[in-house]
Amino acid sequence: MSNLVAATPPASLFGVRQVAEQFIKKPPLLLGVILTTLPLVYLVVYGKESAAGVVMLAAMSLWVITMTGGLKVGLVNAPILAVLMALSCLAVGRPLAAGALALIVALWASLGTASGRGMLIAMAASIMTIQIMIPPHVAHTASLHSWSNVAAVFGYAAIASVWGILIGLFLQRGREFPLPPRATWKWGVTQGIMVGVVMAAVAVFATSRNLGQGGAWLLLTTFLVFKPLTPTPWKRSLHRVLGTVLGVAIVAIYLHTLPVSAPTMAILIPAALMSVAAAVTALSQRWPYWCYVALWTPAVILFVATMSSTSKAVSTARYLDTLRIEYSFLGIAVALAAQGLLLGIKAAFHLQESTWFGTPAQADPGGS
Repeated sequence: MSNLVAATPPASLFGVRQVAEQFIKKPPLLLGVILTTLPLVYLVVYGKESAAGVVMLAAMSLWVITMTGGLKVGLVNAPILAVLMALSCLAVGRPLAAGALALIVALWASLGTASGRGMLIAMAASIMTIQIMIPPHVAHTASLHSWSNVAAVFGYAAIASVWGILIGLFLQRGREFPLPPRATWKWGVTQGIMVGVVMAAVAVFATSRNLGQGGAWLLLTTFLVFKPLTPTPWKRSLHRVLGTVLGVAIVAIYLHTLPVSAPTMAILIPAALMSVAAAVTALSQRWPYWCYVALWTPAVILFVATMSSTSKAVSTARYLDTLRIEYSFLGIAVALAAQGLLLGIKAAFHLQESTWFGTPAQADPGGS
């Protein structure tokens, strides 16, 4: 018996080789969360909370995009997200610039949907709708418009995007993700322009009225709900209402358990976990849309709280949670009004069979 024990390789005792093989063959998704959040700990410890929010959003977006879409898709969208994040600093307080940036974001998301990567790009684009109204203030300058702040935001976003791509490539091993249905580029451009025009109008209004965080929720909700060339826009709106109410309730219950003096990490880590849960829910394509909204809503609220305040993250998050309800319902109303106006135009000009935005133009690409 002693000879048998002695002859047993040490690796068999603890299964080190088997663990290593499984780790390389199919890395656990939890590892992606760890690799994404680890840099945030150091940024927060060294007083870079706003930078931590930028890094988290960029890294999380890119590893989800790369893991499911591949290296090429990640490389294409990484510079787009970094540039848009930097441009958001220049758009704040400037209605026309904010409107133009909102139009660009809508086109980016719609063309991503047409390519079959709809939900992946939509998550990154939804982040941008928030940042158009609440840009990150990373550099220690008085003005968001300063070139030092613009450059700092771009630098953090670019580095985080590269990190996200590497994480996505690693997690891609041993996994296959079915591509959602695609649509034509004509569909993508048409819906992108239609959504972009409405978003631009909302962005101009919100910026000119200095709505700030309320304007962010208004623009985000309009973007998520108004999808004129999908077969069931009204159903999506109802799902949005249910998901928003549940998401706000989740944040309220969690924040109620925290003291006002809780550190930023108490907000940042749950935001990261909620983001991953929302991404997994969207990618599984098995859950109703309201489930995704119920998870993504808390993530966004908590992320914005970390980027908006460096010392009172819990108080800021509570305020944002209350604000979210009011302006989300207003955004839903705007989206429904735009949808009704479009239906009225099609009926008045007999455009129901138009190949541009009539019934033949409707499609149901994944993540639209």
